Amino acid sequence: MPKFLQKTLMLIMCMCCVFFATIAFGAEVPTWTSLLCKYHADETVRTVIFVQHREGSSAQVLLYQKDKDNSDAWTLLLQCEAFVGKNGISFDRQEGDGTTPCGDFGVIEAVGIKKNPGTKIPYRTTDNDLFCSGAHDENYNKIVSKKEINHVCNEDCISHLYATSPQFNYCLFLDFNKECVIGKGSGIFFHCMGPNSYTEGCVAVSEENMKRILQLADKNVRICIYPK
Repeated sequence: MPKFLQKTLMLIMCMCCVFFATIAFGAEVPTWTSLLCKYHADETVRTVIFVQHREGSSAQVLLYQKDKDNSDAWTLLLQCEAFVGKNGISFDRQEGDGTTPCGDFGVIEAVGIKKNPGTKIPYRTTDNDLFCSGAHDENYNKIVSKKEINHVCNEDCISHLYATSPQFNYCLFLDFNKECVIGKGSGIFFHCMGPNSYTEGCVAVSEENMKRILQLADKNVRICIYPK
């Protein structure tokens, strides 16, 4: 079959998948197949990470990557358990509601207390970095460094990242609420598991798997969080 015809058929399949998922969930929820179809057509994206929510704070993560020798094929390179927000996932995430946002996200940067494990994503060591999510703060939903700006954290700030271990030993800062709308939600990370079987809104995997994700991903990775 000619390659252009294959791509046309895949596009039709993707459209059908989205249509039936919309009927099932009452919202436009793309199916996992439709997401692979979508990024199959995007030459800039080589890695897609699915966060499939089960119930409560339970989820699983699957990392797919386009084959080096055949860009038309996806290979599952990693599958592992994950935790999401203590109140599950939400299509309308708000600050402090304990949910993980649903959606298709990119990454702003990789950060970590430990040194770069070999990722291609711009990586910042959090030796003196501060994440601020104050409701009346101009740095809402941004990682700021005390080395770069004269900033005093108010009572709504999240503490220094380097003081939160092992969660922030390695992590990705997602571009959720990239417009930095105050109240919509802030500080959504893909990070290492901590002592609890849930997060406050982030996605958490084991430290070993977080390192592997960083090693496999690049700056164009997509992270898709939806109901399973």
